[in-house]
Amino acid sequence: MAFNNFLTPVTLAPGATHNWWYTRGADFGFQHAAADIKTPGGPLIAFDQGKKKENNGSTTYFVSIRNIGPVPVLYNLQGGGAV
Repeated sequence: MAFNNFLTPVTLAPGATHNWWYTRGADFGFQHAAADIKTPGGPLIAFDQGKKKENNGSTTYFVSIRNIGPVPVLYNLQGGGAV
């Protein structure tokens, strides 16, 4: 299931990394997340994708996003499952 414009947008400074932990209410199987970039000119990379089954049965996904460009970038997440 694809998702766009997910979670509250944040600004990421050049060279900085954000670590996101999120749940979508259920286990959606394999999910890949990347940056849904709002600021032109800012390249962001996604890495350290993962998934955790919680003790209460819920599923938590996680991803790290790094700004490899020269400008601050406003973004949130987009992604989805493998087809």
